[in-house]
Amino acid sequence: MEVFQGRRPMKKSLRLETLPGRRPLRRASCCTHDSPCVRCSMIRLTSHRFAIFHEKFGRLPEVNDELFFDDTQSRPIRASEGEIRNQIFAAAEANGLNFSTLMSYLGLGADAVEGKPLC
Repeated sequence: MEVFQGRRPMKKSLRLETLPGRRPLRRASCCTHDSPCVRCSMIRLTSHRFAIFHEKFGRLPEVNDELFFDDTQSRPIRASEGEIRNQIFAAAEANGLNFSTLMSYLGLGADAVEGKPLC
């Protein structure tokens, strides 16, 4: 081994430490396509509303745009609570989602629980 100015050179190790048969951890699915968890339901609800928004206004919503908007207006203005419920119901029906679960998670149902886990 060479010595440079009284020091030993650093060893360079290129060997990867692996255990036989070890595979990367993969999170088990918490739901199925026919019975989505709250997280997946929220993604489907949001995707549905994005599509409706794009159809109505010809663009994707920006950060401060309302996803639940008054359809009679020419710009995205927040819908009434009743209309928001109707829009959530329409998205749930179109995507096979549980309306009550969505309403509860969004804090719009009688049994809403704040801080409820997504999955």
